Amino acid sequence: MKTDYVTSQHILEAEQEQSFMKDNLKFTVSLEEMLRRGDFKNYKRLLQDSYVETLAPYTFTDIEIAKLYVAIHANDLANILSDMGLPSNITENLKKEAFMQITKAKNIGNLQQISLNLINRLEQEYKKYNLKHYSYTIQRAVEYIHTRRFQAVSTSSVAKYLDVEQTHLSKCFHEEVGMTLTDYVHTMKTDMAKTLILRRCYSLMEISDMLGYGSYHYFCKVFKKYQHCPPSQV
Repeated sequence: MKTDYVTSQHILEAEQEQSFMKDNLKFTVSLEEMLRRGDFKNYKRLLQDSYVETLAPYTFTDIEIAKLYVAIHANDLANILSDMGLPSNITENLKKEAFMQITKAKNIGNLQQISLNLINRLEQEYKKYNLKHYSYTIQRAVEYIHTRRFQAVSTSSVAKYLDVEQTHLSKCFHEEVGMTLTDYVHTMKTDMAKTLILRRCYSLMEISDMLGYGSYHYFCKVFKKYQHCPPSQV
């Protein structure tokens, strides 16, 4: 009798997971279509509604299945935004943060909040750093800046990498992006510095060094200019 019960439980869990994956696939497709239209507002509304309908039946039996669903969604979401023009280092960092939070989630409410926080962060970054609006040269410049976020980056180093004339690059960058290349570099770096500060894993001096600032005093000055407060007040 005990063996029969265990076997029945395994069959039930397998059927439950198969049903769950089918629901997840259908839901993911509809969300992806909405997101690719840039409809973040309705995407978030549908995402919130879906947790009750899609996740609730599974969380009562196995929270790990619900975590699997949210992890798959986080991965798909990051990949879609990357395809839409958000630099890959941003999507990968936010996805990793979400995965770490998912493993620690205790209930459906935690998982729902993790997903909503992720889409809100991705939406903010997409509106700020979307590459699709730019010419090929500026797209390459932006990707170069992001991939070298832990190094010192200057207009001359970007121009050298792209093999273009520095003055021409500066002019095109400002026309397309709406800010100078230097402003873009510091905005990106201080945004990342703020994220690192909020994690409370590194000292301010360590963050300054990590992001390629040769002087802590200079880092504080730049941070205050672009984030409108000193790093010690984040």
